[in-house]
Amino acid sequence: MGADDAARRAAELRALIEHHARLYYDLDQPEISDAEYDGLFRELQTLEEEHPELRAPDSPTQRVGGRPLERFEQVRHLEPMLSLANARSAEELRAWDARNRRLLEARGLDDVPVRYVVEPKIDGLAISLTYRDGVFAVGATRGNGTVGEDVTANLKTVRAVPLRLREDPPPPVVEVRGEVYLPLAAFARLNEARAADGLPAFANPRNAAAGSIRQLDPAVAASRPLSLFCYGIGASEGLALGDHRGALEWLRAQGFRVNPDIAVAESIDEVATLCARWESKRDDLDYDIDGAVVKVDAYALQRALGAVAHDPRWAIAFKFAPTTATTRLREIAVNVGRTGVLTPFAVLEPVGVGGVIVERATLHNEDDIRRKDLRPGDDVVVQRAGDVIPQVVGPVLTGDVEEEGRRVPRAARHAALLEWRMPAFCPACGSQTVRESGEVAVRCPNRSCPAQIVESIKHFVSKGAMDIDGLGEEAVAALHEAGLIENVADLYDLTLSKLVDVPLFTRKEKDPEGNDIVVPGKLAENVLAALEASKQQPFARVLLALGMRHVGGVTARALTESFATMDDLLGASLDELAAVPGVGGVVAEAVRQYLDDPRNQETVARLRAHGLCFIAETTPAGPGPLAGRAFVLTGRLDTLTRAQAQERIEARGGRVSATVGKSVDYVVAGEAPGSKLVKARSLGVTVLDEAGLLALLDDDPSRLDALPLAEADDSPEAPKPR
Repeated sequence: MGADDAARRAAELRALIEHHARLYYDLDQPEISDAEYDGLFRELQTLEEEHPELRAPDSPTQRVGGRPLERFEQVRHLEPMLSLANARSAEELRAWDARNRRLLEARGLDDVPVRYVVEPKIDGLAISLTYRDGVFAVGATRGNGTVGEDVTANLKTVRAVPLRLREDPPPPVVEVRGEVYLPLAAFARLNEARAADGLPAFANPRNAAAGSIRQLDPAVAASRPLSLFCYGIGASEGLALGDHRGALEWLRAQGFRVNPDIAVAESIDEVATLCARWESKRDDLDYDIDGAVVKVDAYALQRALGAVAHDPRWAIAFKFAPTTATTRLREIAVNVGRTGVLTPFAVLEPVGVGGVIVERATLHNEDDIRRKDLRPGDDVVVQRAGDVIPQVVGPVLTGDVEEEGRRVPRAARHAALLEWRMPAFCPACGSQTVRESGEVAVRCPNRSCPAQIVESIKHFVSKGAMDIDGLGEEAVAALHEAGLIENVADLYDLTLSKLVDVPLFTRKEKDPEGNDIVVPGKLAENVLAALEASKQQPFARVLLALGMRHVGGVTARALTESFATMDDLLGASLDELAAVPGVGGVVAEAVRQYLDDPRNQETVARLRAHGLCFIAETTPAGPGPLAGRAFVLTGRLDTLTRAQAQERIEARGGRVSATVGKSVDYVVAGEAPGSKLVKARSLGVTVLDEAGLLALLDDDPSRLDALPLAEADDSPEAPKPR
């Protein structure tokens, strides 16, 4: 793979991984299986190993998990809660062990015996419990591994969480790690009760447990039959333990629930046997497990092995084979997304897979369907891994099937079925679909397509974007059907008099004569209040809400850090966009295409008129002579590094932008300034040399009159600063 193709694929993978990590960790609404997610992650790791220049600081391979939600206070873990690398076979376990032994040998520890602890990998919500002087003080979710959500009040309602340690005197500080889960029998009873109350059932125990702990009302968590298994200790003071097995015994002695079947192994072959035993007994357990966790027992060896950016070397998760079932593929239907992409999905005869009735499954794209040779009417294998939305593995082509009272070979039956093709016309608006060269996605090019409009508005109002309460899927669809919203900017034109025409937003009352009348309901008032409140969302959230292709939360923040205003962003060149950390050519082109579209420019203008924020927040160190002034630094300075210059400007109240725009007051040009200086002169922006900058920094603007301004070097061959 060439460098350009590798960069393009790496950008696609980062966007996909960020999207699915957020769905899994932040929203508890995963769309793909663990196996698919692991595949995406491994592909990105491989690309970055082959092309080290692609390894960006914000790459998913350099961090763990998802961001904490804003609705809870944030808690910084005393020690990071790292993720785990995966093994899916005995051979991969042995390869992991061999790598560790080579590393230990290099550190002079090859003669130290290695013992392992093997425990079940509970499929629940990872949490941290911090005890201070023996009393439960703070409970937090894993979050991004470094910062989690403060869910202390909810965790106190879980009976399996000790409120006080038994040891006297207790250690001053100890951070206990565990997994909150719902026993399967309790999960079944909970869903039965919800059905009796007319409430939707939970999809699986993990989502139910995570949703319970993330409730703002502790009474809701208290009403759920949650339980807990503890599996380790993070940070601690005054606690002397030599190995993981000893830590588990200490936890048991303090009243924590520790799985009784955790075992110790003396060899990696014994580890593989124990992992296989856990897999064989998973259906007999009253809790969900999706694998086994293997840890090097001795803490001294753990410290010697250390950790990489994503996971500790001394532990690994042995992932079980996904749960599968066979059923009939009734049809292949298509959804139209906010960017016009047509996404196929399988409509199945209902089948139980891993304790859940499955009727829909993901199919990704037309190439995936063609590769698997899936045809409507096939008997297919459906797979669920990690209790997420299932996928269709492929058709069943062996054996016979009953058809109209006779046995028919499945292979012959499959061959007689029609091959599926992506619709030539959009199922939502009838426009002819297109497939751009080099892309797997088929798109509807009609920007007025009702499906795209509804999906783009749903994205705009969603929690991660503008966070407008009351505008869920049903409400957005109702407003669109009523003709009130054809564009996200239309949301801010809504009034009570308009909403009264939409039944969802009304209630019935009596007029003074006793006649029934329709008036705006509480939902209408709440939505208008939420729309007004959303105008306070920062620039990065607004940028994310606009729905540019490939622009997630991380990319939106990176863009607003480099381009402080929408005018700066609108004026940025393709090269300037691509130079933003974590953006690159593919994302830059998508952003530029969005910004160049006149309809999008009109949308931005309307949102501005409604008062949405299109200026990044700045927090200067304090008032000073440069307050309110914007600078761009270009070229190499003699007496200051770029970072030092920026620090001194911001210390005096100014701000530094990455690109030249109308909102910039000064461009500071050092040696070999390049195109930014040329652009500054074309816009009439004041240009300073280093002496001019120092005059401002010394609080003596009067000295500027006696100083020459920097000269532009228009030559395309101007040397670049090293």
